[in-house]
Amino acid sequence: MREWLAKLSGLLVHRRDLEEDLHEEITAHIDCETQENIERGMTPDAAQAAARRHFGNPTLTTERAQEAWMFSGWETFWQEVRQTLRGIRRSPGFSLIVILTLALGIGANTAIFSVVYPVLLKPLPFPAGDRLVRLGESSEKAHGFSVSWLNYQHWRQDNRSFEDMAAYEQMHMTLTGREDPQLIRAAAVAPSLFSLVGMQPIVGRLLDARDDQLGTPPVLVVSENFWTTKLGGKASILGTTLALDGTLFQVVGVASSDPGFFLKPADVYLSIARLHSREVNRGQHGSIRVLGRLKPGATLMSAHSDLDAIMRRLAEVDPGPENDHRADLLPLKEFWRAEIRPTLLLLFAAVGLVLAIACANVASLLLARSTARTREIAIRTAIGAGRLRLIRSMLVESLMLSVLGGLAGLLVAYGCLRTLLNLAQPAIPHLTETTLHPQVLAFTGGIAILTGLMLSLAPILLTRRLSLVAALKENTQSATSSRAGRAFRSALVAGEIALTLLLVFTSGLLLSSLIAAQTRPPGFMPERLLALELILPGSYKTDEAVRGFHDRLTESLRALPGVESVSSVNCPPSAGDCGDNFYSIPDRPAPAQGDVPVALFNMADGGYFRTMGIPVVAGREFTEADRRDAPRVAIVNQTFARRWWPGESAVGREIKVGGPYRDGETLQIIGVVGDVSQMGLDTEPVEETFRPFPQAPSWAMVMMIRTSGDPGALSAAVRHTVHQADGKLPIQSLQVFEKTLANTLDRRRFSTLLLALFAGLAMTLAAVGIYGLLAYWVSMREKDIAIRMALGARRSIILRDVSLQALQLAVLGIAVGALSAWIASRWVAALVFGISAQSPVTMAGAAFVVGVLAGLASAVPAWRATRVDPLSKLRES
Repeated sequence: MREWLAKLSGLLVHRRDLEEDLHEEITAHIDCETQENIERGMTPDAAQAAARRHFGNPTLTTERAQEAWMFSGWETFWQEVRQTLRGIRRSPGFSLIVILTLALGIGANTAIFSVVYPVLLKPLPFPAGDRLVRLGESSEKAHGFSVSWLNYQHWRQDNRSFEDMAAYEQMHMTLTGREDPQLIRAAAVAPSLFSLVGMQPIVGRLLDARDDQLGTPPVLVVSENFWTTKLGGKASILGTTLALDGTLFQVVGVASSDPGFFLKPADVYLSIARLHSREVNRGQHGSIRVLGRLKPGATLMSAHSDLDAIMRRLAEVDPGPENDHRADLLPLKEFWRAEIRPTLLLLFAAVGLVLAIACANVASLLLARSTARTREIAIRTAIGAGRLRLIRSMLVESLMLSVLGGLAGLLVAYGCLRTLLNLAQPAIPHLTETTLHPQVLAFTGGIAILTGLMLSLAPILLTRRLSLVAALKENTQSATSSRAGRAFRSALVAGEIALTLLLVFTSGLLLSSLIAAQTRPPGFMPERLLALELILPGSYKTDEAVRGFHDRLTESLRALPGVESVSSVNCPPSAGDCGDNFYSIPDRPAPAQGDVPVALFNMADGGYFRTMGIPVVAGREFTEADRRDAPRVAIVNQTFARRWWPGESAVGREIKVGGPYRDGETLQIIGVVGDVSQMGLDTEPVEETFRPFPQAPSWAMVMMIRTSGDPGALSAAVRHTVHQADGKLPIQSLQVFEKTLANTLDRRRFSTLLLALFAGLAMTLAAVGIYGLLAYWVSMREKDIAIRMALGARRSIILRDVSLQALQLAVLGIAVGALSAWIASRWVAALVFGISAQSPVTMAGAAFVVGVLAGLASAVPAWRATRVDPLSKLRES
């Protein structure tokens, strides 16, 4: 320990004193022996020479003494660092190219990782977040649907795998009594939900068990954001009342903001037990979801078995249509990350390929520089430099360049990150947390060091193969133009071309998919449509009241100048799954309970298909004759009709709502309409059934208003009309429908644009690599070219030789890249729409683009080769 401290002191404090002392001691020793030699009769010069010979190499003695008194390895390392920095200053152009190339690759990786980390890797911000599980019900036909209230009660009471469990349900409610009516976001929750997600009271208290009791006054908790922005942010809010859907709720507390990883942001929290405590049927499914926290040591598999055992027990004591239902468990971190994971992993793989191309470029440059310094390395070896010292020198040089590239990459990443946030905000959740976290900085440091280690491999391998005698005998040009070196650099460039083709092909697939989604006929006419979304409050207690309001508002809107037609629908195109149900065909054999088909069930009024421009391909659309007391009817889409009656007419057939094992109405099909995708422009249509509004009125409706001009210009008039119809009714949304429809492709646009940018960056780097290799080849062959031209070779022959080099590289790279792209296409198939993931047209286009790129990159070196002056080159030699 004392020796280690002495070395540390010598390194940090007394280093200069030690060097001076060593120099003085060595000088004194040589002077003393010189004097003794003079006294023996030698001349002064001979005496000093003899003393020096007897003492040995002073430098070697100094190094050995420093090894004993200081950390020699550390000292040698800093010598290599200083030497590398001097080399960077001596070759600013070379160093700048290397650093910028690495900065682009490392910066792009850092930017994408800064998005990947909070979205995919960062632990959930909940107590024991890794043990939180989102629970739903499942059957053989569907997974993860809502949980019935009674099943939740049995799960919570009888399970042995969960510490706690909480149900929650989200809805919209109308707040009145405070200026204009407002549509606010409400969450009906079990009190235990607050502890599961770590929410705390800011003012007052949170919901507890006493608030679930019937007979006690209804209470609520407001969110921190709603409290500060809408209610004044004062503690005096406690004890006041808020009128929601006509019911007075007392405010008992203000809750800290929820993290929003599974709940949409809520304004108020109510007791869920008050809404469902009277339910006695296990088949009553609303929109209840459940969050649970596993006990320490419990696994997802054991919890699944535990809840399934409860479901089987319930099926025995309370048999019914739910008999085949089982629990559906998904870790919370997987639930909200599952949808965005493929996009982010694809982008992360893309920037990884960009970094690989950048590394190949830099490796080629470093290899060229190392081979150009072969004679220098041979001389250093000849005068005593060990092979380990040479390897360490090259390793330090590569690490220094990559670290500097990493530092510059942070600046690139910061700029890219700002752009990413602007582009991806609508497409990727939780981007507000995206920044250069310490973990991101650690990733950048790690990737910079790893890059440096990889870059040092080629020069080190060259050093190990170096023949000292041959290197000292040969001139620089012959020493640097070895066949192995040329083959290795050619392999690097061919690899760049292959990786570039892979990126261009993948971005081409996504671009073709985006074009297919944007240009595919949507099945209706989205132009000049204004979408008015309303949710009627609880004051509309009967179906008759809902129908009456709908009819009055529809007539008022139709009377507005510039309005051509108005119709209502429960779920407009591309709005997603607003409601599905089981069904069966009465004249077909009853399917097994696990095989009952499912379809989307929608509601529309008379004239909806005409307003939307959806063609009626068979039968008729709804009319005034389809009243609430008329026979129950339905209209199905072509996908539905083709499944059950291919080549036949579906009109006049019947469908049974709920399937053969549940109570439900039997509907007669009166028409078949064209397919329209409910899940987005980039999805295929599914089976869909429409019912007439008078027979199935809904409190939630979207009124589609077709205008003769700009639909946005009518927004103010529409708002005024709604206010006149019901001054207490808030408007949930009022948007030009074309914009709403276009927003469904936000994520696809984002991933396509970003991948195209990365492919462009890869193409730029690959072009630089091709240019650099051919330029180096020409510079090494200038003397040979001069001799050939002096002997009569035409410039076209020289041009052919250089072009052949480029062609060989391009063909090899494109072949390897095409094979790799073909294999990798199955991993991106889920992101492709409208075309095959192994599209030969896209592959041919990618190969053509990369081939043109290779041709352009090789044009300048080929032209330079033909401009060699034979006379001047032969004189130089």
